[in-house]
Amino acid sequence: MAITDETITGLRTAAVAGDAGAALELGRLLCLTAADPQGSGDLTWPEERWLRAAVAARPDDVEALMTLAGRLAQRIWYWQSVRETNPGAMAEHGVGEGTIRQLRIEAEELYARIRAAGPSGDAEPGLDELAVVLGVSDTSPAEDVYSFHVLEDEDGSGSMVYRVTVVASGTDEIRWACDAWLAQSDGGFSGAPTLTTYVDGAEVGSIDLGRYIVDGAVSWDAVAVPELTGPRLPPGLPAPGLGLYYGFSAGAE
Repeated sequence: MAITDETITGLRTAAVAGDAGAALELGRLLCLTAADPQGSGDLTWPEERWLRAAVAARPDDVEALMTLAGRLAQRIWYWQSVRETNPGAMAEHGVGEGTIRQLRIEAEELYARIRAAGPSGDAEPGLDELAVVLGVSDTSPAEDVYSFHVLEDEDGSGSMVYRVTVVASGTDEIRWACDAWLAQSDGGFSGAPTLTTYVDGAEVGSIDLGRYIVDGAVSWDAVAVPELTGPRLPPGLPAPGLGLYYGFSAGAE
């Protein structure tokens, strides 16, 4: 089912009224964006407010716990990367070592709650990878297990390469996320983002979306996006062995 502005508005209205399920779904979708498409446009982690609300209302909801824990882990990775490539930017955003430490403590607590709640079997490899990312385990997870789509866009400036990656577990999700990114970035970095599909951890197809962009938007009717089969990457979790996180991520190298 296509995701529209009305979808987001409806979820937001229900979430504000206290619907924990709507808050979780809204937070999950906003994981896929650089900024809230109906917000100020600031580059933030727009999902966290709603995921925290879902966790507060449903403290034993494994999906809510996993999604929030995974996004906090991604934010830790982001600031660690910034520290290595442009440490001055951390201070500009009011972020220090204490911020990273607090995020790690919170993510580790959420991970412990997930384990106590008893996640489903499909989540195990991703949770094992999350444990490695958080440093609470060094056990190598099973690889080649999940199916998902990956949107990538990059641009170079001098010796630096700036890259945006969005990982989603559904075709409608990745289309919506791509549309949101192109709108927020005035057509993207390069004008030629790529869409790659993985099934059971293996790449099965890659599409140059630049061929299908008209007036700053993708003509999706002309794009044959491969179907996903097999277990889908659970919201929030990293894909084992691939260095990919569910949702939106950005970085430079």
